[in-house]
Amino acid sequence: MISEGRTTTAQRNILHLVVFLLKGPTNMAVAPPLLRPNIRTDFKLTYVDTANNASSQRMKNPLLKQPQWPPCNVLDSKYLESESGFIDSHCHLDFLLQRQGCIAVFCNPFSFNKRYMWEKYLREDKVWASFGCHPHNAKDYNDNIERSLCAALEHPKVRALGEIGLDYSNRNNCLKEVQFEVFRRQLKIALMKKLPVVVHCRDAHEDGMRIICQVLPKDYTIHLHCFTDTWEWAQRWLNKFPNLYIGITNVVTFPSAKSVHEVAKNIPLDRLLLETDAPYFVPKR
Repeated sequence: MISEGRTTTAQRNILHLVVFLLKGPTNMAVAPPLLRPNIRTDFKLTYVDTANNASSQRMKNPLLKQPQWPPCNVLDSKYLESESGFIDSHCHLDFLLQRQGCIAVFCNPFSFNKRYMWEKYLREDKVWASFGCHPHNAKDYNDNIERSLCAALEHPKVRALGEIGLDYSNRNNCLKEVQFEVFRRQLKIALMKKLPVVVHCRDAHEDGMRIICQVLPKDYTIHLHCFTDTWEWAQRWLNKFPNLYIGITNVVTFPSAKSVHEVAKNIPLDRLLLETDAPYFVPKR
């Protein structure tokens, strides 16, 4: 049972700051509506040198350099408009700021205190936010956290609620019933505040679809974040929710990620979101 209690530092960290970093001309026709604010064109890309092992999350000293595109060409460039902007629809700026040597405009340590962290970062022109309780933290969700979440969502640069959802992988020790309750509560908040939702759904497609259908209208705007399953599952999500967009991360650069390659080859571009999920999923060289 989820009950009200004193908010600890660990619990405050649940409020999951996700930023949208955009670069490019104001012609954002290929971007879904939830990621198409008015933007300028002076954002500069930076790169960090990472460990060669794609599974490693350790960062080395940063270097400015040209990107190295992966040998796996799963998106044919002929389908992309030459004037399209570049969008990172999901990255964890709060986690990146803890990385030693990370190149970032912001350099304070991780914190979810409004006055000392995220409000300052959201003053940047090209940073937007989404707040939500990740399913890994569902057991810590309580009324205090929910009040903090609702307060954070009032910020004018918030674009969505998330990431929220279900995770049945062996990395999550939260009971399914607890995840169900926290997911429903946050979906109701999103509906009340008319915010799109960023959904994390790992090994839980049937339950995820069922709970979303119980709370949200069928045409609600949804970002299905970090999709790594099969094209068949992707089709089921796309067919069930007409305003759902599937996010593909750097996993698409892994030669072994055959299912993600298949999704990238087949998904309509107007239903696709590109995301790094940084600092996770270091691109395969």
